[in-house]
Amino acid sequence: MGLQLVLSAYDEFYGIVYELLNYFYPKQTITVTSRDPTYITPAVKSKLRRKNRLMHKGRIEEASALAKRIGEDINRKCQTRLAKLDGRVDAKGMWAAVRQFTGRQKETVAVSGVTADSFNQHYANISTDSMYADPLPKHSANPANTDFFSEWSVFQMLDKLHSAATGMDDLPAWFLRLGAADP
Repeated sequence: MGLQLVLSAYDEFYGIVYELLNYFYPKQTITVTSRDPTYITPAVKSKLRRKNRLMHKGRIEEASALAKRIGEDINRKCQTRLAKLDGRVDAKGMWAAVRQFTGRQKETVAVSGVTADSFNQHYANISTDSMYADPLPKHSANPANTDFFSEWSVFQMLDKLHSAATGMDDLPAWFLRLGAADP
């Protein structure tokens, strides 16, 4: 009965949290394909869409300011890509980067007998250990679950979260950090 109560409270908590996140910070899906130039990042593509919406609404000044920031982002991305190349030493690499930015690609050569499925099968074969067995538990491991957390220790852990990608619970670190009210 106690476990069922904990699970229902857990489900209720995450239901409320996801509802709040989706209401105030709805997720936006950006797809960057191989046909997009390398300087088009998800952030740039999102800004381009926002600029387009502003233009359609007639908010030209805001769209112009956003266009300037987009240009700066693209310029920064291109500069960092080209700064790593030395045309005097690696002319082939430099021209490959120029072709990427201009959109002109060399003809790709298909290798017969090599497909995505054959690659997947190859890596599945070399990554699988047919003789794998779960390791035995260590004798030093405590079999009883005696780990208890105080409210203060949970607050300290949440308050010190680093900015990173979302975890398995799909909650952003900034949300958990802000949600950790001072006890």
